[in-house]
Amino acid sequence: MPAPSLDPRRGEFQLRLLTQLRSRYPDWSLEAAPDGFGVLARKDRAQVTLTLETLYASCRQEEVSTPARISSFVAAAGPRLAAAEASPESGAAPDPDALMWCVRLERVVRGYSRSPELVTRPLPGGLLAFVSEALPGEVMRGVSAEEAGAAGLAPDRLAEMADRNTALRLQGWREILNQHPAQRRWLFSEDPLFSSSLLLVPEFLAALAQRGGGEAALLVPDRGMVVGAVGEAAAPPQLQHLARRLYGMARSPLIPQVLATDGSSVVLHPAESVPRRPWSGWRQVLGLRER
Repeated sequence: MPAPSLDPRRGEFQLRLLTQLRSRYPDWSLEAAPDGFGVLARKDRAQVTLTLETLYASCRQEEVSTPARISSFVAAAGPRLAAAEASPESGAAPDPDALMWCVRLERVVRGYSRSPELVTRPLPGGLLAFVSEALPGEVMRGVSAEEAGAAGLAPDRLAEMADRNTALRLQGWREILNQHPAQRRWLFSEDPLFSSSLLLVPEFLAALAQRGGGEAALLVPDRGMVVGAVGEAAAPPQLQHLARRLYGMARSPLIPQVLATDGSSVVLHPAESVPRRPWSGWRQVLGLRER
């Protein structure tokens, strides 16, 4: 049975995949992943988790090709299952459909023991994106180039898959922009782990900048949140104040600075180069200096 937390459409999709996977791989025990949108496969000591988020997003984008996409997914699961069965002690190879760009603070990522092995992209404001594997539930893990090689993926191919999956799984930004075209500020928070990865989706940056006549401002106070602003809503003093407030309330904080995009790149907003007052507001009352 599908996980009870899934919406009806995802639940039906998960059952459809379970039916086809069970038909193709009858020697495996295949059940709905207990903690999210995926399938858990077991055989003896081997265990493999197949994430369905990217496949589901891909099918939503082009519904006419859903049967072909599902058939391809089911067939592609075979080598992963076989590899896990042959070497259960080494664990399952990274799932290509689960590779995502994950945005975190660079100083935090550099503290990971496997940091030198990760495929990364630098971002302004002290942020760093690295390729990770999204697992069912709100869980992810960094993927090293060595692990990717074991799965037959070169580092550049690893980045390409992360580009594709990130754009697919975060495509909800289109609906938000189209539903509220007159707005000058938008909140994008569909994914608690990866919404900040919108910074690496070229189509998103281009569409937002177009709304602003060629430029837009961005806030990433939390890993699960991006705020886009254009026109008067992107005025630096007001937006800087908002950035600090959202950062202070963040569950998984990233940065309180404002970023900017011209539709093709992301940089630190020019307003952030102006020094802030060393003493202000409640910090002055408490006798604390600005960080």
